Amino acid sequence: MSKVLAVLLLAIIAGAGTAGATDLQGVLADWKCTKKMVRDGIGKTLQRDKNCSLETNYKRDSFGLITDDKKYYELDAVGNKRALELLENSPSKNSLHVLIKGDLQGNLIKVREMTIL
Repeated sequence: MSKVLAVLLLAIIAGAGTAGATDLQGVLADWKCTKKMVRDGIGKTLQRDKNCSLETNYKRDSFGLITDDKKYYELDAVGNKRALELLENSPSKNSLHVLIKGDLQGNLIKVREMTIL
């Protein structure tokens, strides 16, 4: 009986790790600006707050993803590193559309892959 219980417990734990697996598409942004960008629009926010622009300085501590349905998610450390790499080689930093594959934990994306769309 205890072997059956142990196998069931392991199955539940293994399944919980992939329960939040997702693919998300959106625009990369400075995490500190994502809420304003969703509320006011990306263009208006960039006009009003030059500090939110990634064109002049894309090297940020943390990034977020803004989806087309106006949701925003914070990237984990792996995602922040990958975002910096993609932004470094992109000519249009304020409108870089990406696809992120990862695990969603609340509002945080634990990034496994990130590619430019």
